[in-house]
Formats: sequence, C-alpha cells, structure tokens
Amino acid sequence: MRSFLEKIEVNTHDDVITLKSLGKEIKKRNETPTKFNVEGFNFPLISGLISTRELLATSLGIKKNEIIKFISDKLENLKEYTRINNAPFLENKIEVKEDTKLDKLLPVIEFYADKKYTTSSIVIVKYPEENRQNASFHRMMYLGGNKFSLRIVKQRHLDRAYTDAMTKNNSLNVAVVFGVHPAIEITAAFSAPKLDELKLASAFLGGLEVYKMPNGISVPANAEFVVEGRITEEIAEEGPFVDLTGTIDKVRQQPVLEVDNLYFRNNPIFRTILPGGNEHKMLMGVPQEPRMFKQISNTISTVKNVILTPGGCCWLHAVVQIRKRTEGDAKNTILAALAAHPSLKRVVVVDDDIDITNPNDVEWAISTRFQPDKDMLLVPNSKGSSLDPSSKNSVTCKWGLDATKPIKDNTGYNKVEF
Repeated sequence: MRSFLEKIEVNTHDDVITLKSLGKEIKKRNETPTKFNVEGFNFPLISGLISTRELLATSLGIKKNEIIKFISDKLENLKEYTRINNAPFLENKIEVKEDTKLDKLLPVIEFYADKKYTTSSIVIVKYPEENRQNASFHRMMYLGGNKFSLRIVKQRHLDRAYTDAMTKNNSLNVAVVFGVHPAIEITAAFSAPKLDELKLASAFLGGLEVYKMPNGISVPANAEFVVEGRITEEIAEEGPFVDLTGTIDKVRQQPVLEVDNLYFRNNPIFRTILPGGNEHKMLMGVPQEPRMFKQISNTISTVKNVILTPGGCCWLHAVVQIRKRTEGDAKNTILAALAAHPSLKRVVVVDDDIDITNPNDVEWAISTRFQPDKDMLLVPNSKGSSLDPSSKNSVTCKWGLDATKPIKDNTGYNKVEF
C-alpha cells in the first residue's frame, strides 16, 4: 500500500475525529484519498484509494481504458509469489485472549446502527484438498473480546472451505489482512474458479512477497495489520449493515471468528472502505467486467469495452461499447450482456464513438440515437439480483437500450467536430 501512496495525492484531515463520524467525513470528501486521525488511536486511517476508475487503473500501472485487456491477460498468466522469512508486520505482536478488548487495538468503525465493523478485511484461507489459497473480502462485526461475526456468502469459496471444516468438526484457520496494495484488494474481489488470488496479485504487481504465518496461511509481506485466527462452529447475529446499493442489509446468523494473534507494523496505517460508497462499487464491479467482455465477445466479436456503472451500483447497470457491423448486433449484445452477468438489470449498448466512462456521453447517445418503441428490449419475470430492493424475491424486469446509430445514412447522428 505504501508504494501506491507515493504515486497518488493523499489528503490529510488534521482534526481528530470520532470513529462514529468517520463515515460522514469520508463521504463529505467524495472518497478522495485521505488520511484521518481518530480518537483513541495513535495511527491514521486511510480511505478512498481506488474510489475512481482512474485511481484503480493507476494501482495497476495502466490507463483506465486498458483495464479489461490488462486483467484478462494477467488471469491467463498468473505469477508465483515468493515466500520470504521476515515481514514488517512482525515488528509488533499481541497475543489475544478471550477478554482482550480488540476495539482498543483495531479501529472497528460504527458506520451504521451502532454496530462496530471492519470493511477492508481480506480473509485468506487454504482451500481444502487443493494446493492453493483463497483471498476474499468479508465485513466483520465486532462482538466483543476476541470475537467477530463474519459475513460469508453461501456457496462462495470461503463458505466451501468453512463448510468442509465444519463437517470434519474442525475450526478453520484463517489470516485476515488490512492495508495491502490496492492491486491485491482488486484480486480479493474476484470469484473466478480455481484461482489463487495472491498469484493474480503477483501477476498484477510483477511479483509479490508473502510470509507464511504460524497457522500455515501465507499473507502479503507488506500488509499493515495481520490477524491470525479461527472460524469456529459458533454462530452469532451479524448486521444490520449498509449494502452495495446504499440500502440496509438485513440481520443474519453468521459464523464467529476468534482472534488468536494480532500483528502490525511500526507506525501502521489502517485501511477502511466506506460501505455502499465508490470504492465498494469499484471492487464489486470491475472484476466482473473482463468476464462479461469475454462472454459477450462470443456473441459479438466487435465488442470494444464494457463497464458496470457507478450509478447502477457497479452491479445492476452496464454500458457496452461495440463496433456495429449489421443491424441487430446491438440487440444481440443486450441479450449476451444480460446472460453474462445474471445480476444485471439494465444494459445500454452504444457505438465506439461514445465514451462509456462518461455518463453524459452515454445519455447523449440515448437522447439522440434511441427510440423506445423500436430500440428497447424488455425481459420480464427474470431472476435478478437480491441487492435490488425493487425486485420481488430477486425477480425483476430486465431491459436493454439500443443507443446505436444506423449503419447507413447516419450522417445526422454524428457529433460535429470543431
């Protein structure tokens, strides 16, 4: 993370604030990269590192229009990480007991409903019976003492490892890291099958050094904080919290993580992510785009780019840019996009003269190249996303807009260049 901070402009909020007010302060600054000083801690918290597509691209060392190509290439060319015998976070170690007040050691933040959370927590686990690890984001609600309630989505990779451990009457050894290079955060947001996310991070960064913890889990050596612990058979309430859409996520019964050891660097920096904010959306949406691009290109070989839009929570709305060769390409693109990302609710298809990262340019295409009676495709009673509060049991009406110009006689559809 520190190497990335040297490449971008980071603001400092000099006033000391409370953890409870942190969410409002982050939002007030539109999630620009900022260090905050908070009561009770002698180290800063940082947020907003990849709150825009430009910042995310910078973390990968590329331009924003190269994201899909870069990620797709690295997914095909993973790179082994290097194990080393020391790490900066070993400078400080605290053995955690049942009565340890972890909220005095880690800044667990009251974003909503007086619940104390970590949001940048990346959980790393060995995948059962395979020679690989899994790294994934999981919000953690502090329960007191050495315990957190951990949000685990059913049938995802961590859930499979957890379920396997529970069937064998074992607790599941994990490491949780805070404060890593954003390129590692991006990989932890992927859910590709058979993927060791740290090998993808190594490919992104041109190499990654890891340290093997006493419990056997390898973690990025330059992490700011590392928690060593176990997911147990105990279940506890988790929530309510703020979801990707900025709406309320319900209370659930979730597994309990017990912390055994806490490690951290000298003069550490604690990483946090605003729930439902821009970073949350970037991390959810961008890893889906290369997969969507690949699947859409199986139908339309001239697809140029795909984004999940911030206004659509980087999950429910997409824009696809194509070079249209025949009339009907745009509607085939709509169907291919909806199939490629089942949570998608709306897709807009535009020509390659439209900047799909500019919402004004996309709206211009809709206003000048789209007629609802002939260019709109509705797919009613479709299974959509559980994150959409307007759906009924995740059933929704999906729709696509063909905002492309005709192939012939289209002079009047083109912008005049000055």
